[in-house]
Amino acid sequence: MMTTVDEKRNQFNLEIRMLLAVIDMIDGQERKYPDYNSKDNMNENDFLDQQLMLVREAKEKLISIFKD
Repeated sequence: MMTTVDEKRNQFNLEIRMLLAVIDMIDGQERKYPDYNSKDNMNENDFLDQQLMLVREAKEKLISIFKD
């Protein structure tokens, strides 16, 4: 079965949000993170910007946790 680009985008976004959920469990600061929705008709650039923002947030949260 072929995976469409939208399915891959959804999987990618879900994995990043799951990573952030694990980090939230560690630091006790739960937040909501943007979910990718193919109905939003995000272009590739907007989608990548959104995912980069999530990954940067994960990085900053991890740095904050291990900095102490």
